[in-house]
Amino acid sequence: MKRQQSLQHRLQALSALHDAVGAMRSLSAHHFRRARQSLASARQYRTDMDSIIAEIGIHQPLHAGVPAGLLVIASDLGLCGDYNSRLSGLAVSESQKHAVETIYSVGHRSRSTLAKHSFFSHRTYDAPTSLEGLSQLLLGLAQDILDDYMSLKIGSLYVVSPSFSGVGHFDPVSLRVLPIEPVSATTPLNRSPYVDLNHLTAVAVREFLYITLYEILLDALASEYGMRLMASESAMEWIESTATKTSRTLASARSEAATQELLDIVAGGRKRYDR
Repeated sequence: MKRQQSLQHRLQALSALHDAVGAMRSLSAHHFRRARQSLASARQYRTDMDSIIAEIGIHQPLHAGVPAGLLVIASDLGLCGDYNSRLSGLAVSESQKHAVETIYSVGHRSRSTLAKHSFFSHRTYDAPTSLEGLSQLLLGLAQDILDDYMSLKIGSLYVVSPSFSGVGHFDPVSLRVLPIEPVSATTPLNRSPYVDLNHLTAVAVREFLYITLYEILLDALASEYGMRLMASESAMEWIESTATKTSRTLASARSEAATQELLDIVAGGRKRYDR
């Protein structure tokens, strides 16, 4: 009887877990789909900004002697496999390679790995869990980076982030965002005499940084939820398989108990008959 109760309780727990994982799978699919849909327009806007940067002819100097900055895009949430550990590993490698002194961490799960190698985050931001949260993060993040770059606290900026390569798959990559790579346009822009060149350059650099980070964060959001979607699918398969096995075991236990009860009744009847 106790075994049957234990198996019944396990089935109830698996049912509750199935509902929770199912909800997580649906939520992950929703956010993954939205992030992927938004990437196309973000990439088109960045392509347009690249053309504008080229037409203006911006050539940002690499500040010699000023330490580089590193932006690490990770997550605050788990259940996404080795997502955070792989990004943290590349972040440590890049920090050592570029002698980074200023680290910006999006998501808290990379900080402990960096700290183990004596790299500490100077600015930490909550990782976005939706497109709305991404936009809120971006305003402060881009302004902080730009302020530090303009005040020579960092001489360049490298970004460690995931590059989406399919549902449940990504590649950790490192990209130098600042200073902007010089590009010469075939038809340079005829600047308006009514717009100050320095102001035009500052606006263009800010917009370039904003849309570049936005695209990177979108790709990271899609990669994270893609990993979580695959993890939830695997969890659902395990739960359903375990529930099926448990149901069979419970049915077998009930059959054995019923058989034993029948045998007990027959044995009791024989004893009374023998008397």
